Amino acid sequence: MKLILIDGSSLLTTAFFGNVPRDYYRLKDQADREEYLRKKALCTTKGVYTNAVYPMTRILLNLIERQKPTHFAVAWDVSRNTFRRKLYGEYKGHREDALPILSEQYRTMQELLQAVNIPQFWLDDYEADDIIGTLARKFESEMPVYILTKDQDALQLISESTRVWLMTSKAEELYKVRSLNLKELAIPDGVFEYSPVTFEEEYGLKPHQMVDKKALEGDNSDNIPGVKGIGEKASVPLLQEFQTVENLYDYIENMTSAEQAEMKLLFKALGIARSPLAYLLKESDTELVGKQAAILSKVLATIRTDLEALDTVTSDDLRLDLNVQVMHERFIELEFASLIKKLPNFFTELVG
Repeated sequence: MKLILIDGSSLLTTAFFGNVPRDYYRLKDQADREEYLRKKALCTTKGVYTNAVYPMTRILLNLIERQKPTHFAVAWDVSRNTFRRKLYGEYKGHREDALPILSEQYRTMQELLQAVNIPQFWLDDYEADDIIGTLARKFESEMPVYILTKDQDALQLISESTRVWLMTSKAEELYKVRSLNLKELAIPDGVFEYSPVTFEEEYGLKPHQMVDKKALEGDNSDNIPGVKGIGEKASVPLLQEFQTVENLYDYIENMTSAEQAEMKLLFKALGIARSPLAYLLKESDTELVGKQAAILSKVLATIRTDLEALDTVTSDDLRLDLNVQVMHERFIELEFASLIKKLPNFFTELVG
């Protein structure tokens, strides 16, 4: 048995921008960009845009054909107004709304997945990561779990039974430095498989410490503040020594001046050139700093793995039982000529 969990929003967005012509990026005005895409993007004769749906569908088919998962699910983001935004109004606040030509393809993709019987999930108050995290923890004791995403947040979910297939342009390089032959690995193209071992090799930490790392450093992509002034050169040694943000603050909060001087010697021993104490202990009534920023950032960075809304989901609900006949019909509607040609061989491989 094998469960593959897909971050649908991440994959569809990656598929979309991976097929945008270079001329698009030379246009500065957003309206000009949208007009350019309307003219250039792949669409059906009926005007249904598929320049994201087509490559995502191709990726999913290749994944199913090569990996032969017994269980499969796609998770979606449906709103930015999740519980995290309620905790911190600026969470992901700098992100622009998705282009209309991309937004409309979410429905097309979701309708296609529903038609061919691929399980999918979305919840208004949570992100796709939270759905994936809950399903991974729920079923990893029953079968190995693989998560396909471009979002590094998912790396915190790595365990002995859960691997993260991270979509990255550095995948080939990451395998090469480890003297691993991609052709001999049963891993999707363009991804690097993170396990507890490879995560620790890459980051110098345990997977669960990813949230503490973001608590200290912050994360510009999600607008998680972190502790201003703390970067990777300080966060990693601190977490190697203290394991968690809470342990770090338990140690430093009530130190005397003499103990703070000794702490500076410890920082040097850890390889931290400049003492981060002033940043860590900073307090303010007007800005988010110090411990307050660290604890909030950890909450924002932590993927939920206990969503009650998914309590009733069983492994049978995730069993992959593709309706290839309907798939053929939908591919005709969407004018996926090359995928239609692939279906006979795909079906033969699928049924074994």
